[in-house]
Amino acid sequence: MTTPLGMGFGHTRFSSPAQKFRLVYIARDLATAIAETIVRDRFEGASKRVLDDSEIEEWAVAELTATDPLLVIDLRTTGLLRLGVSTDAARGKAHTEGRLFSQALYDAFAVDGILYSSRLTASECLAVYDRAVSAKLVSSSALNLVRQSNLVSALQSIDIRVRRGR
Repeated sequence: MTTPLGMGFGHTRFSSPAQKFRLVYIARDLATAIAETIVRDRFEGASKRVLDDSEIEEWAVAELTATDPLLVIDLRTTGLLRLGVSTDAARGKAHTEGRLFSQALYDAFAVDGILYSSRLTASECLAVYDRAVSAKLVSSSALNLVRQSNLVSALQSIDIRVRRGR
């Protein structure tokens, strides 16, 4: 697979508790990508919301295009309710419910991924299973996050400032 996308086994919202599959997480916008990967819950209750520039220097961003339609389970609105699944699967801070749901989904159905709303920004996100990444996605070359022309506006939209290293 020739893609700059990083996928590994981990302990993320929809990762496999049995390490049977890997995922790529995709955010609709840069602010959500930053919130979901770098910021998370670290500034809860904090009046100062500052990242050190070293915390963003190692990250890169790529634009993705689907070459074929993706078959996804939509959890943005009533999907969880209709499936009888705990809302914690897609919206809770803890990832146990989401990981168990994702494993059951992956094992039982030939779906490509899960469409959900970021619990941090409410923007759309997509978790794509490894079996669909190389078959249905192509990516642009990765560009270092600090070189993104809209980085400042993305950070401002989630009320984050960057402190330059010393």
